[in-house]
Order: sequence, then C-alpha cells, then structure tokens
Amino acid sequence: MLLLRLRLFWRYLWMKGKKANFVFSDDSSTLNWDSDLNSDVELNKAKQYVRDLTCGSLLIAESRLVAKTLLLGLPEYEWNRLFIDENILQKRSPHTAIRYARSIRRRLEPLGKEFIEAVINEPESSYKQLLMLSLILYTPVLPDFMRQVVAETKRIYQPNLAPDAWASFLLDCSRLLPGLNDLSSSTLKKSGNNIIRSLVEADYLDNNKNRRLQPVYVLPETRIWLQKLNREDLEPVMECTL
Repeated sequence: MLLLRLRLFWRYLWMKGKKANFVFSDDSSTLNWDSDLNSDVELNKAKQYVRDLTCGSLLIAESRLVAKTLLLGLPEYEWNRLFIDENILQKRSPHTAIRYARSIRRRLEPLGKEFIEAVINEPESSYKQLLMLSLILYTPVLPDFMRQVVAETKRIYQPNLAPDAWASFLLDCSRLLPGLNDLSSSTLKKSGNNIIRSLVEADYLDNNKNRRLQPVYVLPETRIWLQKLNREDLEPVMECTL
C-alpha cells in the first residue's frame, strides 16, 4: 500500500513537470522505468532542438546540385546511388556525400517543389538567404540563437559576437531543455561551430575569428517566400532586430 501511494504521489509530481528523486532498493522497477522514459523524452527534445546542425552549415556549394536531384523524382536507391556510387558531390568519402545530401533534402523537401526550384534558380545573394531560411525553419535552435544572442548583441551596440556566446546560450537553454546536458560535448561543439559558420556564410558575421556583426536585410525574393510560407514573423529574426 505504501509503495502504491508513493507511486501515485510521484506521478502527480511528474504531471506537474517536476522531477521526483525517490530511490527504492526493492520493488522500484516501475518508478525507474517512468524516470528513464522522462529522461528519454527530454533527450529527444534536445536532439530535435539542435537537429541537423552536426551535418553541416548552409552547405552552399552542395545545395543547388542536391536540389536538382530532388526534382527528378528518383526512387530512393537511385537517388542514393548518385551520391554514393557516382559521387556527384565529389566528396572524399561516400559517407560524407550521402550525409550532406540527406541533410539538404531534410531541409528543402518539406518546403515544396516551388521552393526547391527557387533555390536552383535564384542569384547568389537570395540563394544564400533561402538556404538560411530553410535551416531556420528546420532547426529550432538557430532562430533562438539569432533572437537571443545576435539581435541582443546588436541592441547593446556591441560590434562583435562574444567568444563564449554559444556556451552562454546553451547554459540558458539547458534550464528549459535539460536534455541538452545529456548530449555529447562533441555534438554541442559541432552544432555551435556550424551555427557560427552559417552566420558567416549568410553575411551576418565577417568571419569565424573576429565575428564582427554585419547588417543583413531580407531581400524581396526572400520576403515573398516568407509570405508564401505564412512566416512573416521570421523577417525580424532574419534581420536580427528586436
């Protein structure tokens, strides 16, 4: 009876979003299972938050070519063959080639055929903004970093992004997403490096070393896509204005 009451009490706390720190030496398998399940949920949230960033930044050199293959309507095995056997991305290893290709596909495919065609046909400046938009839409941590770090740095008139900007941002985020603490340090480091690299490639920062802020304005072609996707709310995010 006592164990039943404790289990019910723990479930009440869990429903309130709190953690229970009970330890039983004997019949505690159900409690431990629930605790493990909750940890798995938090870890999955963290993975979804930084998803795809370990695969690369904007992948500017590769995205047009991958976009063209997406319009061919190929079966999966034939599409894979282009990158693994024929190595159309000209990477040193088939593993790297297919990893890049799949990452780009995950970002572009949900946005539809017309968006993919725009990625193929737009000039360089708007091409980079569309790639940035696709990454913002796919990877939640990027727009948050742009709002909370880049835009805030501009607001307080600091010319450069702080060297520890990513680490400080992660510390703040981990209070709401405790699963971030369970991601490997290499995953978090690579994710941070690729966020900075994306900001450099999209001209928000001058280079990876100095990280001097540069003004970016949403181009008309990009604004059209914000409207089509019903995401006009992202314009101040892309311009890093509060």
